[in-house]
Amino acid sequence: MNSVTISNKKRNNIPVIFFHSIWFLARFFERLWEKKPVSSFVRAQAVALHDAGFRQVQISKQLNISRFCVQKAINKYKCLGTYDDLKRSGRLKKLDGRGFRHLKRLVKGEARLSATKIASDLNASLPKPVTTRTVRTYLRELDFEYVVKNQCKIWRLEKERLLPECLQQTNTGDGGKVGIWGGISGFGTTNARIYTENTNGELYCDVLQKEVKQLLTKSPAQRKMVFQQDLAPWHTSNIVKEKIIRLKLKMLDWAPKSPDLNPAEMLWSILDKKLASKPIYSKAALVERLQEEWNNVDKDLCIKLVESMPDRIRKCLKAKGGHFV
Repeated sequence: MNSVTISNKKRNNIPVIFFHSIWFLARFFERLWEKKPVSSFVRAQAVALHDAGFRQVQISKQLNISRFCVQKAINKYKCLGTYDDLKRSGRLKKLDGRGFRHLKRLVKGEARLSATKIASDLNASLPKPVTTRTVRTYLRELDFEYVVKNQCKIWRLEKERLLPECLQQTNTGDGGKVGIWGGISGFGTTNARIYTENTNGELYCDVLQKEVKQLLTKSPAQRKMVFQQDLAPWHTSNIVKEKIIRLKLKMLDWAPKSPDLNPAEMLWSILDKKLASKPIYSKAALVERLQEEWNNVDKDLCIKLVESMPDRIRKCLKAKGGHFV
């Protein structure tokens, strides 16, 4: 009976001891969370009382701070001769003074349009590259603002607001419209077709006959080409369908209202930003700029856009057909 009684008592004491341990830890962390920083004035008082002959325990009770804080204040004053907190250095900056000056010089011309372009130019002169996010942070530290100009945003300082490249141009006149057709492939761009008339099936048939057929002629014979277009009305007209059959174009089935899937839309966005970066005062100047920017499209960019198609399809499936760009 006695052994059974002792065994019962041991089993009954286990939860009591465990409960007291939890309570002690809870009180410890509660006091830790309630801990407040000791001011420089209180530290000075602690040092003065210590010099007056008071023991650390007495100082702790009188000032209502821990003995550790008293000891730390005394040691700090002995070693550094101050009661104040030392200035913390924090994380080291990724750019030094020279890097900041170089960053400031890079924000000009077309580079104002994109922090990514600025970061790319900056990393060419740095031993260790920085991210676009870091560049944005440092630009704001240098008082640059990301403001709207010509339907796109640019980086500029407040004192640069009246520079010609930072002003939003407003043109008046008869206006007019200019259209452009162009295609991309793994071999680069097609010839651009710039026109001023309304787009219809007949015009598009002429584009297929000249620009698309010329692309097929230039491409290697062993490479099979697949032609992709959206479902614009002039793309789906009967005369265009007949033209596609006569040219023996292998078509890619395309879902309606799916611009996110189309890699060419990214190229049009890039061209729009480049056109908006400089003022255009006439229709003739617009035609010239369109041709110039189209001719400057890099072949590597075309390859990247074409090769992004599988990734776009995966993102579209993940978004269940919704927007993903």
